[in-house]
Amino acid sequence: MKKLLLFAVVIIGLMVSSCSKSYDESISEGTELIKAEKYQEALELFDNAIEKAETDAQSIAAKINAANLSSMYLRDMELADSYFQSTLDNVGNYSPTDLLDLARQALSVQANKASVNMFKLWLEKYSDNPDVINVRYELAEVFHKNVRDLRGAISAYGEIVEEYPETEQAPKALFSIGYIYANELGENEPATTAYSKFLEKYPDHEMAPSVEFELKYLGKTLEEIPELQHLLTKTS
Repeated sequence: MKKLLLFAVVIIGLMVSSCSKSYDESISEGTELIKAEKYQEALELFDNAIEKAETDAQSIAAKINAANLSSMYLRDMELADSYFQSTLDNVGNYSPTDLLDLARQALSVQANKASVNMFKLWLEKYSDNPDVINVRYELAEVFHKNVRDLRGAISAYGEIVEEYPETEQAPKALFSIGYIYANELGENEPATTAYSKFLEKYPDHEMAPSVEFELKYLGKTLEEIPELQHLLTKTS
């Protein structure tokens, strides 16, 4: 019992000590604790920095530190997501560039849920921004390659094809729809529809030969594609 009481006293002492530190002290000492691999103690200091922050910039910086620590060292993606999501408490003060940078930072440490929410929020707030098509395509890529929500990716790519058919992103989006159906979902009928639509709309596009190849051998195994037989000899 005495050992338990002593342990509790030590923990409380550490908590009081961290709470007494200033914002700058918490950030500095938390960074040093990461180098010493004392990750939980570092997180407590970053939490204290969040509490002590006097400006939005300080609060955001502390939350990003906590999110990066949670993802990269504690491997707690849910916690990282929550820290990144909390950076949106003062979203009215973000510029389009700030919000987009934040979405990409969240994505870089696999805080995918928060990143998707940030991309969606950007599209809601800045729908008239000249960069909107690039951001919409980037979000579609996030669904496809990061979140692995294949149906969500198809939907996001499809909106680009329908709403921005003359942009450079539209043919890439249409190709991706066909590729997902054919090679990741194994659904040949919608894949054929997407690829055929590509050749109809963009017959002179640089990706057209790849689409023709995909369409020609749709549903075929590697062994059934003569042009790829050399791959089999290399792996055998």
